[in-house]
Amino acid sequence: MSSSANTTARGSFERLFHVPQAHRKAALAWLDRGVGIHGSAPKHASSVVVVRDGDHGVEALMMFRPDRPSFGQLSFPGGLLEPSDDEPLIWSGPRPTEWANKLGSDDIGLARRAVVAAARRVFVETGLLFAGCEGDGIAEHVDGADWMLARQQLSDLDISFAGVLSNRVFAFRTELLRPLARWMTSDFVHQRVDLRYFAAVLPVGQRCSPLKTRAKDSWLGWVDAKTLLEHPHDTAVPALFADRNAQHGGSGQEFNLGEVATPGVQTILGMIARANSAIAFLSARRDMTVQTPSLDVRNGDPVLVLDS
Repeated sequence: MSSSANTTARGSFERLFHVPQAHRKAALAWLDRGVGIHGSAPKHASSVVVVRDGDHGVEALMMFRPDRPSFGQLSFPGGLLEPSDDEPLIWSGPRPTEWANKLGSDDIGLARRAVVAAARRVFVETGLLFAGCEGDGIAEHVDGADWMLARQQLSDLDISFAGVLSNRVFAFRTELLRPLARWMTSDFVHQRVDLRYFAAVLPVGQRCSPLKTRAKDSWLGWVDAKTLLEHPHDTAVPALFADRNAQHGGSGQEFNLGEVATPGVQTILGMIARANSAIAFLSARRDMTVQTPSLDVRNGDPVLVLDS
C-alpha cells in the first residue's frame, strides 16, 4: 500500500504516506539533524487535473515523467510559474481579484500567475487549450503542426502564453478552471514546490497529445482513478514503473504507488475515485488550505504524516 490512515488517541485523523526510495536518503539525513529545521524556500507551481467520464468511473489525464521528482514521476500536467505569466491577455471569467479569493491568497498578482501558469502548462504538456475567440466559446481544433510548434516554443520559453493567444486573438477562458487543492513539499526534500491544483473537464472537440519532443521519454494517457487505487495492474502505470526501474538496474520490485506519486497526487486520485461523474468532481467545493506532510518515524521507517 502507498498510504494508510490512523486515528490517534486524541481522536484526530492522520494519513501516512510512503517515502520514495529517491527521497529516503534525504529523509534519513533530515531526521539525523533533527526534525523542525526549516527547509529550502518552495517555488510556486500550478497543475491541472483534467477529468472525463469513463466506462467504469471518472478518469484523469496523467503523465509519467521520470525527470520530475518534485512533482512525482506520475503526476498531473503542470509546472513552475514564470515571469511571462504576468503579461496582459484577453481575460474571460473570474477576475484576478476573484481568483485570489478562490485560492485563499492575499496576493492578487500571484493568484493571476498561478491561473495563467496552469493553462500554459496543460497546453504545453497535453495540447488542451482553455481559450477561444471571444463570443465563440472554446477552440475545438488545436492540433496540427502549427499548434505543436507553439507548444514547443512555449515549453522553451521562446514565447509567452499571452503571445500564443494574441497571435490568434483568443481569450483565456479562466471560467473553465476550478480551484482544487494546494500542497507544499515537505521540508526535507531539496527541491520543494508550493503547488496549486486546478480541476477542469476535457474540452469538447479537443484531443490530448504529448509534446512531440518528449514523446519518447514520457507517457500521457487517461487513467481510471478507482482502478489505479484498487487494482493498479489493470492500468498501464505499473508497466511504466517496471520499465523505468529495469532501465536503471532495478530488481523488478513490486509496484508501489507511493514510489511514483506524491501525497498530493494520491489524495486527489482518491477524490476522483469517489466522484460520481466528472461534473460532480468539478462542482464540489474545495478547501484550499495548504497541505504539508511532515516527516516522522514509524516502526523504524521514515514516513510522511498528514494530520486532519
